[in-house]
Amino acid sequence: MNNLIKKNTDKMSIHEQKIVTLIESHGINIRDLICVMNKNLVCGFVNTLQYYFCSKSHFYVKTIVKNMKNFINNVSPNYIDDKVIIQYQNMQSAKKPSYFRGLRPFFTKWFELGYPGIDESAVEIAKHFDLKIKKAGQPILQDDPTVGPLTKEEHTSLIKAMSHAYSIGELSLSDYAISLLISLTGRRPQQLVMLKYKDLLQKKLDNDKVEYLISVPRVKQRSKQLQYRELPIISEVASIVQLQANQSVRFVEQTLGKTLDDYNKGKVPVFLNEEKLLDLVIKDCNFLESNKIYAKPTIANRALKNIVKTGNLISNRTGSLLNATPRRLRYTIATMLAKDGHNANTIAELLDHSSTSSTGIYIKNLAESVER
Repeated sequence: MNNLIKKNTDKMSIHEQKIVTLIESHGINIRDLICVMNKNLVCGFVNTLQYYFCSKSHFYVKTIVKNMKNFINNVSPNYIDDKVIIQYQNMQSAKKPSYFRGLRPFFTKWFELGYPGIDESAVEIAKHFDLKIKKAGQPILQDDPTVGPLTKEEHTSLIKAMSHAYSIGELSLSDYAISLLISLTGRRPQQLVMLKYKDLLQKKLDNDKVEYLISVPRVKQRSKQLQYRELPIISEVASIVQLQANQSVRFVEQTLGKTLDDYNKGKVPVFLNEEKLLDLVIKDCNFLESNKIYAKPTIANRALKNIVKTGNLISNRTGSLLNATPRRLRYTIATMLAKDGHNANTIAELLDHSSTSSTGIYIKNLAESVER
């Protein structure tokens, strides 16, 4: 670790080291990327990233880092010019062009700010690439049986399959909890894995009944201050999620060798990265501030794949194993809301969108389905 830090500091000025420290204090790891990046690129990358850190959300900055890591790992440039961009684009065109879509504005800003490491030819050639961006809502409007919304029957079968898999011990409590939340709330995996023990809420209603809620972080916002939105969930789901939260608290207490007070218990992630936790050198409860102890968003997709495989869930539209993904389940929730007569504003709020610009597509799809 000390060698890694020394190697990185050798590439950076004191000013750039301060920028990196500031960005990483907000849970955005960039030292690993700088370690594999050519020294000639570090100054431009760090200073341009600071520009976005000061003007965009932390989620946006994390996406830039992810895309840049893919770029560096694939082409390992010591200078970014048109030849490097063409090489990378040729590698990505048959795979995942979204990486380059995210980098194009970053490279343009890098050049505009005048930092070293990038040539004007790179910016110019990038402007002319056809990135084959799919029209928003295309899988929804086409009722795509592989990537579009699930049918009501497919969705119901998936819920039954996960409950059965958990009851017979084929599905862990953690996977069951994340799968239920994904399937019934439509929230993004990166939101759900950020849930903490204190985010599980109960409110007493006037009729002596209890309303169960989760306080979900809003990840795709420009604000630096993390915002939350309370979301009601049914008692059956709340009980499973609470069991998972309790399990995470017990694991942390066993690792620490002591019982947590209410304040520190509240900071424990509902979905814990147990392997990372065991790797940390733990002296006190400060480790609960680390983003490393949160499970990765990929646990949701992995859990859904496991459920489909275990239950041998076959789509009646394709004749193949059901392609259950978090994105499809968001489409499904929104489509169901539209069928129930909810307007674009309601759908936007329930999906945690900031505007209705992308939710009207579900209502349009409903109208076109009726016409068909």
